[in-house]
Amino acid sequence: MLEEIKKIQGIGHNDFDKIIQSYIESCKLDLKAIGIAEKPVDLEDDLVHTAIITYVLSFLDVNNSEMYSNSYNLQKDVLRHLSEYK
Repeated sequence: MLEEIKKIQGIGHNDFDKIIQSYIESCKLDLKAIGIAEKPVDLEDDLVHTAIITYVLSFLDVNNSEMYSNSYNLQKDVLRHLSEYK
């Protein structure tokens, strides 16, 4: 996931790896805190994977941070209402 996010952002060095990894882990904790089951979060199925990327981009892409933040909140709401994620 780290390398994928770096590629999306065009980051070709390791200077921000620790920060990006921290955002990834923060997102997983946020999803678990709203009641998303641990298994889909830890396995990063496609919906969770997309939510994590969106969350991280809300911090990294300052020009589009509001858009990514709103998108992440919508994705969380969808996950929260799907029975297989509870």
